[in-house]
Amino acid sequence: MQQFEGLNDWLNGLVESTTPVNFPQLVVLALVTMVLGQVLAWHYLRFAQVLSNKRKFARNFVMIATTTLLVITIVGSSLTLSLGLVGALSIIRFRTPIKEPEELGYLFLAIGIGIGMGANRPLVTILIVALVLGYLTLRNISGSGRRPMRTVLQVTSRLDGDQTGSPQLGALMPVVEKVCEKVDLRRVDCHDGQFNASLLVELKDAKSIEGLLDGVHRVLPGATVSVVERDSLD
Repeated sequence: MQQFEGLNDWLNGLVESTTPVNFPQLVVLALVTMVLGQVLAWHYLRFAQVLSNKRKFARNFVMIATTTLLVITIVGSSLTLSLGLVGALSIIRFRTPIKEPEELGYLFLAIGIGIGMGANRPLVTILIVALVLGYLTLRNISGSGRRPMRTVLQVTSRLDGDQTGSPQLGALMPVVEKVCEKVDLRRVDCHDGQFNASLLVELKDAKSIEGLLDGVHRVLPGATVSVVERDSLD
């Protein structure tokens, strides 16, 4: 009978908290996590080549990293909570759209910071984050050192009759590709008798905008053309 009572006590102890929380250490880890999250946000604002609102997205990095630290710390001290987390994750759905792979990479890095700190591996976490951000920095500043001017080109023109927009797109792309160093067609809409195209382009310098506008108006007379500098969207 005593053997069964001993086994029961052992099982009860297994599912209870087995790792006491060192609160001073936790505070230090949380502060380091917040600093790393802020560094990650600065690096994202400075070097990320994305089209979305970077400032709005970067504000989440500190919160995501610190929240992940909290989850890992709590789950790591209790088997019961870790099993409950599995059920919670099967219910939670993240609805925020991640439109560009680079955004997803930075998001995973923020989560990785929280996991590393929550697992009490600060040196390894800091080292890996420094290596990743260092590599991304060197990749962006390598080469000639001249950063191209990245702009958003928006073109709107009228459709005649039963046109589907193919003639307009076929006339627009060669002109844009001739003037720009890089062209990324992001969106094409044809509705209500209008053709709308949004392109992310890279120009050699600001003087190239004049040639771009002249070329678009030459092939699409009467079109409305907007050129938005990328950093104004951040």
